[in-house]
Amino acid sequence: MIRTTKEKAMLVKKENTQYIVELHRTPEGKLFVVAMKDTKHKYRKNDEEKEWEYGMDEVEEIEYEKLSQEIRAALSEAGL
Repeated sequence: MIRTTKEKAMLVKKENTQYIVELHRTPEGKLFVVAMKDTKHKYRKNDEEKEWEYGMDEVEEIEYEKLSQEIRAALSEAGL
């Protein structure tokens, strides 16, 4: 596992889809782009169904075209 610090979280809108993109940085300075399409998950723990939802309070809304070229390239490589 790699230790990172979340620098920014964005709600990216592209055509008819939207997803969360987080920017994470390692202590060495390497940047990771983390994309999530699902903001709500259901899971089971000890025979109990639980729900997790992404906290949208710290998320900045942004259009896909306004992202930097490097971030768009990373998302494109991931198929988004």
